[in-house]
Amino acid sequence: MAEAPTKIRITVGNATIEVEGSQDYIERKLKEPESFDGLIKKVGGGVPVISAEVKAKGQKVKAAKRKRVTKGGESYKLVPTLNLSGTDDIPSLKDFYKEKKPAFARECNPVFIYYLKKLIKIDKVGIDHVYTCYKAVGAKVPGRLYQSLVDTQNRKATIITRDIKDIDISTIGENFVEQELPKPQKSK
Repeated sequence: MAEAPTKIRITVGNATIEVEGSQDYIERKLKEPESFDGLIKKVGGGVPVISAEVKAKGQKVKAAKRKRVTKGGESYKLVPTLNLSGTDDIPSLKDFYKEKKPAFARECNPVFIYYLKKLIKIDKVGIDHVYTCYKAVGAKVPGRLYQSLVDTQNRKATIITRDIKDIDISTIGENFVEQELPKPQKSK
């Protein structure tokens, strides 16, 4: 008698991944959820809900497991052709960064995108450009740079990340960089 098929469904946000195989295979995979990390990374990370449905002898047995999966393994490269040293009319990125004094990633990201798009007029700014900016000014690169950019868009609306290979500054972001940075010093 053939073994009953087992299906596993992984839901991450709006995306669903289904895998079907022998019960032993699926049970091994459930014990090693990190084996799904590659698939989960492709659909956007997050906290997947993993559920397995086993059909055996006309009965359904359900098992559910939650596992926080990080988007580990992110790696970026420096853009060697990116000139951040400035000109007579445009400050260097280091000088611009010192002038604006961003305190954390949600402030650094729009400062970098503004500099790249508005001052040195880079047509398509990608995540590697932003990474290069962090390195150039000696700022700590967020552990999850991609997520940091998405969070900056979602929480502050200062940048636009519809296309991660063409990140843009929003009007809100322009105003933020031009008018709100540096933040005024609090008097004691």
